[in-house]
Amino acid sequence: MTSLDHQVLGPAFAQTPYDHPFRVELRAWLAEHPVDPEPLDQDARFRHRRDWHRTMAGNGWVGLHWPVEHGGRGVDPLTQFMYYEEVALAATPEPVNTPGLILLGPTLMAHGSAELKARFLPGILSGDEMWCQGFSEPDSGSDLASLRTRAELVGDEWIVNGQKIWTTFAQYADYCFVLCRTEAGSERHRGLTLLICPVDQDGVTVRPIRQISGDNEFSEVFLDDARVPKDWVVGEVGQGWSAAMTLFQFERGDQGYTDHARMLVHLLDCEDALRVAEADGTLTVDRAADARRVQRDLWVRIQELRHLNYRGAVLAKAGQELGAVGSMTNLVWGELEKDLGSAFAEASGARSLVLGRHDTHARLASRAASIYSGTSEIQRNIIAERLLGLPK
Repeated sequence: MTSLDHQVLGPAFAQTPYDHPFRVELRAWLAEHPVDPEPLDQDARFRHRRDWHRTMAGNGWVGLHWPVEHGGRGVDPLTQFMYYEEVALAATPEPVNTPGLILLGPTLMAHGSAELKARFLPGILSGDEMWCQGFSEPDSGSDLASLRTRAELVGDEWIVNGQKIWTTFAQYADYCFVLCRTEAGSERHRGLTLLICPVDQDGVTVRPIRQISGDNEFSEVFLDDARVPKDWVVGEVGQGWSAAMTLFQFERGDQGYTDHARMLVHLLDCEDALRVAEADGTLTVDRAADARRVQRDLWVRIQELRHLNYRGAVLAKAGQELGAVGSMTNLVWGELEKDLGSAFAEASGARSLVLGRHDTHARLASRAASIYSGTSEIQRNIIAERLLGLPK
């Protein structure tokens, strides 16, 4: 897909106009560096994204929100908002090293030692070292505080034992940031520590999980006497819950700048698929009319998400903590992603039943959207308790 006009996004906002100098600069660079469409094969798609990450990083277009002293530009949230809209309109690949770039990197800046920052931040930014997140466990998904993976300090190393699950792209990762229990007999939020664990070692086994989409995006990770250097602790020993909560704030906050623009571009793919299906008779007139009504509704809902994201960026620039507002963004995005995936497939008619197509893949892959970063049910609880003041 070629670069698209800003009309795709809808009306411009006052603080992020479409002729803003930052947009103009980025748009010109993107025009000079066209990128091929993403392949469907997962391994090829990962290589494609990593290559693009390195191209952007080499030209100073990765980690713009990072402080200048750590290799970023120190841009504000409204600039991030514009950045994500422009890269979506240019149909660039999605980020490849999100766990490191969005989650672990900023958390290291907040809680990490000077040595850990110097060791790991450059490789995260460049894309030379890949990261995955070791939080969820069997029987301990959204209820993270019930995790059972444990670590014991023996000499100069932590010895880690346990199992993590739903670990995104663990098979490509060099390092995993692992939340584990380091205090014997501790329960819930107490006695947890966030460790940086090398993946390429005998004590770590990664088993990809095949999904309904055909991808192996998630993995089981088995830790059997895995070894972690003593000082590779993010924050303080026993204070892992605090580090994890910081990480979640970055995760839910960044989502407030990233998703609506790609959704609006994806909605154009739905419209194109519908026109083709109408022209060749794949869809009946009535089904095509239903599909068009769904697409109109989705456009309105994505615009609502866009306004929510813009409001979040304005508040963040003003120095206000988003807090539970991030859960609202996550909830709206997750449900929209699923409905958009279904709409893409519906617009394609019988073609969407065939594997090896982008519309089929989009529909199947989108089903996990209401689980990412905490299920929709968990997000509703957070919104009810922390924003609306309802009882637990």
